[in-house]
Amino acid sequence: MLTRLPWLLVIFRIAAGPAMIALALAGQGIAGAVLLSLGVLSDIFDGIIARRLGVATPALRTWDSRADVAFWLSAAIAVAVLRPELIPSLWPAAAVIAALEIGNHAFSFAKFRREASPHHYLSKAFGLGLWLLFAVSFATGRPGVILWGVFALGIASQLEAFAITLRLKVWRCDVPSVLSLRRDRPVRSA
Repeated sequence: MLTRLPWLLVIFRIAAGPAMIALALAGQGIAGAVLLSLGVLSDIFDGIIARRLGVATPALRTWDSRADVAFWLSAAIAVAVLRPELIPSLWPAAAVIAALEIGNHAFSFAKFRREASPHHYLSKAFGLGLWLLFAVSFATGRPGVILWGVFALGIASQLEAFAITLRLKVWRCDVPSVLSLRRDRPVRSA
């Protein structure tokens, strides 16, 4: 049963998305922020637990990426439902990040016939930034300067994901950074 825990955390994150939207429809911003936080914790711990238990498979990592997209899309919808006044300031940044995400997945699929799943450090930082942005938006409705910091981090994360996909010779998940790929160069014999 313990070996299924990473999958259960991924499934929880998928289910948390519609639940956040339902809480937003009910006007429950603080409860939405709490559920958002639990979803972020599930994202952090699913990979840690999977690696510790030796069950971190490419399938789990791919579904983890899919759960992330569904979760954050649901969080954006929930914030828009709860705080419609934020739509004009949030949608341009969200559209750019979404376009980059879709472009990177399309490029990876064209190159490897598999969707991108690098799980690099910048994507983790971006996820934490999104957590802060959406939690503040749920709770106060005033994301302020956080929005632009998270937007910049999201752009950097997507550009690095694209660079990782560009440099990989064969598909793989869990690439810490584009700089870590330097070690993947073949060693020339003298």
